[in-house]
Amino acid sequence: MKRFLPLLILALAMPLHAETSAKTEATPSKKSSTAETDQVKEGPVTDGPPVAAVSSIEVEDIQGFEHYAPQIQQLIRKCLALTKLNLTYTFGSSDPKNGGMDCSGAIYFVLHDFGFKGVPRQSNEMAGWVEDKTLLYRVTEADTLSHGEFSSLQPGNLLFWSGTYVTAPRKIPVTHVMLYLGKLKKSGKHIVFGSSDGRAYQGKRRTGVSVFDFSLPKSTSTAKFYGYGMIPGVGKIETKPEPVLAETKVEPAAQVKAIAAKKPEVVEKAETKPVVKPAAKPTEEEIRPAIMVDAKTLEEPSSTAAKSETAKTKDESEPKVVAKEKPEPEKTEKPSEAKKATVQVASAKKSTSSSQKKTTSDKPRPVVRKKAAPPPTPLDRARRATESFFENVRRSIPGR
Repeated sequence: MKRFLPLLILALAMPLHAETSAKTEATPSKKSSTAETDQVKEGPVTDGPPVAAVSSIEVEDIQGFEHYAPQIQQLIRKCLALTKLNLTYTFGSSDPKNGGMDCSGAIYFVLHDFGFKGVPRQSNEMAGWVEDKTLLYRVTEADTLSHGEFSSLQPGNLLFWSGTYVTAPRKIPVTHVMLYLGKLKKSGKHIVFGSSDGRAYQGKRRTGVSVFDFSLPKSTSTAKFYGYGMIPGVGKIETKPEPVLAETKVEPAAQVKAIAAKKPEVVEKAETKPVVKPAAKPTEEEIRPAIMVDAKTLEEPSSTAAKSETAKTKDESEPKVVAKEKPEPEKTEKPSEAKKATVQVASAKKSTSSSQKKTTSDKPRPVVRKKAAPPPTPLDRARRATESFFENVRRSIPGR
């Protein structure tokens, strides 16, 4: 029994060793397959038939899409329409009828179908096209999208990478191209459109013509972000600033009442008419001479009429006696005095007319005019003729 016991143990240990060796061989194969899936395949190497796993969004999900230029809005709508066709990543294809397209093929189809002329087919040629026609912004130091080298980035720009797969030497070492869409409203993350095999969207790996997260390669990766630029012939985005609402200050109740009380006073001041000052009142010294002159002028016509009538009665009643009569001196007024009198009359008339327009309290004293003497009776005429006759006789007697 002792001789057969080692052989029995050896026979039982053989199957257990085979199982453990099989498990150890299976584990490395799983690690190798996982490592292959982490690699981004954007070149000609493909394993098996292409499979589509795409993501799509709506324009309403893009932050500030309503402020994009109309041309950029139409271009992005066309890009998102392709993401809903379940197209795969197919190297060398630029037509959706083939079931899929590669990175430069998808961008070429969108731009060419949109109407842009002179669009190159390869990604490196597209970078040279942007550099010649508009401006290609090179990115050499940025490790995040918040870096200053991305300050000119706008939706609708073309994005370029280098080193995504091995190619023949190129003048511009660009191997991959996509189109920048903007930011998501909910998360604020940058998103792009294009075709790829292995990039992610919202943490999930996507394959085909899809929407992807815009992320920069790691420092240890062979791929590098090369730069970005505007599509030749596309207008810039016109951002409309939001209207700033004026701050309204709430005034205390006391101030509001004071303002309301002051408003009627302001209205009254605005509506008041200018006050016209009345003319200065003439003094009594200025009024008296004018009244006296006016009274004299009124009395003169009546006295002259009376004198003429008396003269006629004398001529008729007195007998014709030749007598020397002394000529009475004629009263003549100096022209200067007459002018002064007329000026005083005119000023008196003006003052009286202006004073009449004033109130009753400002009226001057009323002018008292004397009535004209009544015409002489025949008895008066006879008496005056008799007196004048005897006076003439008395003068004619010598020695008297």
